[in-house]
Amino acid sequence: MLMRTLAVVAFIVEIFIVGASPARAEDFSGHWHLVFYGRCVNSAVNRDACAALQGPARFAVFGHRGTVLTVRGVGDYTSDRAGRYTVRFWTTVTEQVPGAGRPERCTDALVFDGAFSGTCRETGSGRGHIALGRTGMPDFWQDVTRGVWEGAPPIPFVTTDPTDTFNPACPGRLNVKQFLFLLGIHRVPAGITGSLLLTRRR
Repeated sequence: MLMRTLAVVAFIVEIFIVGASPARAEDFSGHWHLVFYGRCVNSAVNRDACAALQGPARFAVFGHRGTVLTVRGVGDYTSDRAGRYTVRFWTTVTEQVPGAGRPERCTDALVFDGAFSGTCRETGSGRGHIALGRTGMPDFWQDVTRGVWEGAPPIPFVTTDPTDTFNPACPGRLNVKQFLFLLGIHRVPAGITGSLLLTRRR
């Protein structure tokens, strides 16, 4: 979980899906650094677009007018040529929900199924693989993830189901319009901002 025009994005897709040689398309070796930002001033109109932007995570506040959801994340990946990688990451989830209090303890249940006004931060590591994903490009797929929600005490979590992160393994920068375009949303509704930046060092 990459500011160019849509024409450039289409060109990137063509390189990866159509025009690249097999050897080049399969060489994912190197160190990748990903920075994600997504913010939704929620409404019924932007529910689907916000869900795509913040996916694959699902939050209870999607579509609820008057709430705001902001997610920031950083991931550092080390991959071999075939796209098998390890990753270390951190993510913050900030919600503004009228009438909801600050989180006393951050857990999966609270962050994804509950409502709060404040910030929860997770840190962790995992392993996965790069393969064709929802973006129509090679995406980072997370196979195993382990981490904690920070707090006193920290709350651990583990996931073991292969999951498409919707983050394409293509170095560059995407603004929110370009990123949502890859996910099949061709118009960005009001209330949504975001960006994805990915750099690669061999």
